[in-house]
Amino acid sequence: MDDVDRYYVPNRSYYAVAPGRCDLKGREMNKGLVFIIGACVALAVLAANLRISWGPPIGFAQETSGLGVSPGAPPKDLSPEEIYARAARSVYKAVVNIDLTQRVRVRGFFDDAFFGEPRFREAQSHGSGVLITSDGFILTNQHVVGDAGETGRKITVALTDGRRFPATVVGADRQTDVALIKVDQKNLPAAPIGTVRGLVPGQMVVAIGNPLDLQFTVTNGVVSALNRPVQIEDRLYSDLIQHDALINPGNSGGPLVNLAGRVVGINTLIRPDAQGIGFAIPIDTALGVADELKRFGKVKRAWLGVVVTTNNSFFVRRYGLPDVEGVVVRGIYRNGPAAEAGIEAGDVIIRVNGKAVKDEDAFKAAERGLRIGAQTEVEWRSGDDNRRARVRVGEAP
Repeated sequence: MDDVDRYYVPNRSYYAVAPGRCDLKGREMNKGLVFIIGACVALAVLAANLRISWGPPIGFAQETSGLGVSPGAPPKDLSPEEIYARAARSVYKAVVNIDLTQRVRVRGFFDDAFFGEPRFREAQSHGSGVLITSDGFILTNQHVVGDAGETGRKITVALTDGRRFPATVVGADRQTDVALIKVDQKNLPAAPIGTVRGLVPGQMVVAIGNPLDLQFTVTNGVVSALNRPVQIEDRLYSDLIQHDALINPGNSGGPLVNLAGRVVGINTLIRPDAQGIGFAIPIDTALGVADELKRFGKVKRAWLGVVVTTNNSFFVRRYGLPDVEGVVVRGIYRNGPAAEAGIEAGDVIIRVNGKAVKDEDAFKAAERGLRIGAQTEVEWRSGDDNRRARVRVGEAP
């Protein structure tokens, strides 16, 4: 009969099997059965008299060791030099692991032809977050948890002490990549909150999160730069903190902490083609967004009702536009603020609220700084004419 020879493969957690042949006599099989039955009886007697007790792990270096060497006493507290550990300890218990299970549609080449009903499967992903209130409000990234109101989604939050709670999305903002989620619990450990005001390049920071599902990992580095604009696909981050604390997929939504033990940013992305280039959303921005998400379920943004692009020499030559620095109005929303003020497509906006707007980024920055419902002065060129008007700032649809 066929049998197998088992052999161990070094540095593997499994056994491999290789086919072979062996002829067994009936007498040998009987001896084997007798041996097995005897072993089972002996084990049963042993188990009946076995008592198990739990204690601290025992290493090779014990007090009874012939070497006369034993482990030293643990320190009573962190030494003053342990600056990273002190910062991490201040926030550590407020960091959470976020598990997302979502029902997604399976799409294949033969689906439409052979399957009458759409097929679905469960997809799992992981991220991080940080508790900002003791009653369960958690900051994280929109790309970690998705938008509010999505169906077929289950979010579970795990704390460092092992407790797990279901969570719901209060609100999420794709533009800033900030999300606010909530667990229905009280007396939770909230993180101390700092600010980016006064933060400077070279300042040391600590990142805490769950990279690659390795829960509650701590790394450290320095602030490399501030106010970094980064565009990823259709999402534009305008003022990120660049740092070199090691972060990986799964760190998204976790805190960036200064050495005072206060959260100064929410880690959000890395440069996959580089080493030591990570980015975090300033905590001031994240809290401002979270506040509006809690109050309104969305972020209310100032809006002038125009679509613009930077003016350049091509537009001047091709369309005869004024040769001035500013933004060309490519499109205008009917009945929007700019339309009501008399601005038309093809005009070149040169100032908003008294500030020159030399390009599209400058215009968007000026627009973000406006207050909904307020009057602001806009100056533009229409052909050879300089025009100026007071525009009532609207709310972005």
